Amino acid sequence: MEKQNSDEFRHKIIIEPVHGDIGLSKLETELIDTATFQRLKGIKQLAFAHTVYPNARHTRFEHSLGVMHITSRMLESFTRKFSQDDVQKLRLGALLHDIGHYPYSHLMEKIDWDYAKKYFTKRSGTSKEVTSDIPKEYPKHEKLGATVIVKRKDIKEKLGEYNIIAPEEIAALITGQHESLPNFLSATLDTDRLDYLLRDSLNTGLPYGKVDLNYIVNNLELSQNNEVLVRAKAANSIEHMLLGRYFMFNTVYMHKTVFGFEEMVRRIVVMLWKQGKIPHSGEDIEKMAEDDSDEFLRFNDGYLDEKIRVSAENRRDKALATLCKAVLFRKPPKLVYQISALKENNKLDAKTGEKYALLTRRQESLQKELVKEFHVPKEQWFFRDIKGPLFEKLHPLVTLQQARQGQEEEAIRELVKVRKPSGEIVNLVEQERSILHYLSQLTPVLYRIYVVGIDNTKAPQVNKYIDKWLESNR
Repeated sequence: MEKQNSDEFRHKIIIEPVHGDIGLSKLETELIDTATFQRLKGIKQLAFAHTVYPNARHTRFEHSLGVMHITSRMLESFTRKFSQDDVQKLRLGALLHDIGHYPYSHLMEKIDWDYAKKYFTKRSGTSKEVTSDIPKEYPKHEKLGATVIVKRKDIKEKLGEYNIIAPEEIAALITGQHESLPNFLSATLDTDRLDYLLRDSLNTGLPYGKVDLNYIVNNLELSQNNEVLVRAKAANSIEHMLLGRYFMFNTVYMHKTVFGFEEMVRRIVVMLWKQGKIPHSGEDIEKMAEDDSDEFLRFNDGYLDEKIRVSAENRRDKALATLCKAVLFRKPPKLVYQISALKENNKLDAKTGEKYALLTRRQESLQKELVKEFHVPKEQWFFRDIKGPLFEKLHPLVTLQQARQGQEEEAIRELVKVRKPSGEIVNLVEQERSILHYLSQLTPVLYRIYVVGIDNTKAPQVNKYIDKWLESNR
């Protein structure tokens, strides 16, 4: 490919509300126009957040453009310069980082597999046997995205037209495995997070995610080993970003109604698996993504919407029909019990800790009693021990102490690094002047019990019944 001129990334301009003008190269424009990338217009960024925040219907499509734009701005701010070819590769990694997302974004990646195994368990007398047809966990969207980039025809061939762009390189960027180029997509301070906080804040109407993007980007450096560093004077802006993320989790992502709807749809997915109406394994999903048919193009929110619409009329499975109708007619599950706390040094107060331990240890026993007492099928009860947002962590969420004990080897490497005026590089979370130093010692606890199919008057009765059950089982 001949070298493009200095206006390479101004071949086309897209105007959008978060960043204003976003410039595109010819290759980026052509990739965006592929059917596989256009599929992202059918996947809501925030899944069921629109059930509470009506305008939160933005999609993975515009988010992907925003992540590419911030990545490009970040590259421009570094004193260390990259070649035009490497800039294009990094922009493409950002543009395609969500190409493998499932319907309703992360919803299907967070299936309760413990419940799924029980649901597919056959009982013979007193013995239990897990059937061989239990669904196998779906791959993470990054892994599925890598498959799409390397094997799906419209993406692979479009990249192949430009000799400097190997699909395998772009796949390595989105999985964080590129050998020489930096990873801007999966750290505490990454371009993915910067965009979704700004975008989700705008579309929900909430202020928490309004990070100081300009100041952050203008105060970044890149070390010789490709670590993103923040100048010490911008540390407060990073703390504000991480606190904003925490509040966005509590207010939007873990909102009781939003999470309730998403949990209900996850339960529907498990029930549809048993009827053979949804791809059964990760292998099935990957095969769909590799295939050049239109099946993968239809694998968006509309795919699940149609399954739910049809299943709402299922006369053979009343519980499934009840759940599907609740989704269709916006009847959220009732949150009938919750334990919400911040524990210090992994300790809860005695009373809360005792309740939490009992619920997590004996929830199956409690569920049986609730089914019998309130005459609601077990499929309509949701028990979830939710991993809440931490302040300076990765996914899976771990404390700094756990990371240092080797429970999450990559966590330390991907913490926010601050370069002091002296040149010393330190982890922001370990600085005693940082509020994150103290907040990082707290771990959120969030345990919820939902039920579908009872009226408002019975919800307090369920709550009281669970309290009595906890007292009698102490």
